[in-house]
Amino acid sequence: MQIFFRQTLILVWKDILIDLQRKDNLLSMLLFAILALLVFQFAMGKEPEMFLTALPGVIWIVTLMSGVLGLGKSFVQEMESGCMGALLIAPVDRSVLFLGKMLANTMFLLLTQLLFVPLCLFIFEIDVLSWTGLFLVLLFGTIGFSSLGTLLTVMTSTVRGKEILLPILIFPLMVPSLLCVVRLMENLFFGLHQQEVWSWWKLLAGFDIVLFTLTILGFEFVVEE
Repeated sequence: MQIFFRQTLILVWKDILIDLQRKDNLLSMLLFAILALLVFQFAMGKEPEMFLTALPGVIWIVTLMSGVLGLGKSFVQEMESGCMGALLIAPVDRSVLFLGKMLANTMFLLLTQLLFVPLCLFIFEIDVLSWTGLFLVLLFGTIGFSSLGTLLTVMTSTVRGKEILLPILIFPLMVPSLLCVVRLMENLFFGLHQQEVWSWWKLLAGFDIVLFTLTILGFEFVVEE
């Protein structure tokens, strides 16, 4: 078990070093999120109340879109450098490869959110009921997205038109998680859905567990193909 965790941490650290050296992945995700938010705001015109009401959903839609961008870029650099092929022939369990890549994707997407969401709250002058609760919502939502996104990115990495295919596959499958995190964020921002908070938390946690289990089991079959 100690070797398992050590190998996973090595792979996570490898991805962190690569992205820190290149810097373009995190910066492109953050810049895309900010520009997409501005586009949504301009599209809603002169009704700020409508935009504030839709802000939790807008934040998560922008997050998913920037996350897809980050997933695609991370695997492109793996494929171009030949690193993925070397990892597949290494004497390492396939679950270690999946966990290493999934945790690295989770960390970078979560870091983008921790920079992007407080900026949104500052601009629109929103007081959060609980910063701990907000962090947990971002964490649970990111874990589910990274688990599914890591598996689907591997599946589509060698397919023509993967840039279009990945969003088509991942967005419909993320609808249950998206609904949960938006409702929970509405509660943290505006105090809505007080009676339903615990139910949304249970649904979000259950969805993450199912996604993580299915993706880590399916990863071995996908990479063998």
